[in-house]
Amino acid sequence: MKKINPSGLCSVIQKFCVLLAFTAVCMAVISVRDYLHIRPADSYTDRGIHRFEPYEVLPVQVKNTTGSSRSRRMRPTKTIYMLYYRATDGSGYQWSRKVVSKTSGQKMIEEGMPVERRVLSITGENTYLTTESHLNAKTYTRQLRQQCRIRFFICILYLIFYGSFWLLRRIYKNSRLSS
Repeated sequence: MKKINPSGLCSVIQKFCVLLAFTAVCMAVISVRDYLHIRPADSYTDRGIHRFEPYEVLPVQVKNTTGSSRSRRMRPTKTIYMLYYRATDGSGYQWSRKVVSKTSGQKMIEEGMPVERRVLSITGENTYLTTESHLNAKTYTRQLRQQCRIRFFICILYLIFYGSFWLLRRIYKNSRLSS
């Protein structure tokens, strides 16, 4: 049985922690950017809660972001299935969500289970979004901001732990050298 070299394992762990720290910095920056791009709650107009029924499942080509770099080069896109809903009141509102397969989407269409969603239109623009029915504009933006804050603080927490560990290790090494 082959023995594991402890210094080699430590080197791999150190490199992984540095890579994780770099990723944490990037995610913290992205979280701040996303937080700053969240619209204020008063920029949405509440159009009420509408009932949506599924009516169609279609394949959609999206950018392949999974797998190895070679795999992404060989298959730059992948097919996912989207289940499309439309408002039952004739308002023209639509909503879609990803489903596991075409079969599962067809099954949901056959069941015809309606979904209630709140429609928020963006003031000054000809666009809208749908949220869960219990969210209004204020709670929707609060939830988005909370998600950004949580991501940011998790990244900062990791960086503090990593920095503390690195500093303690440096102090320990210096005290051993001076002894």
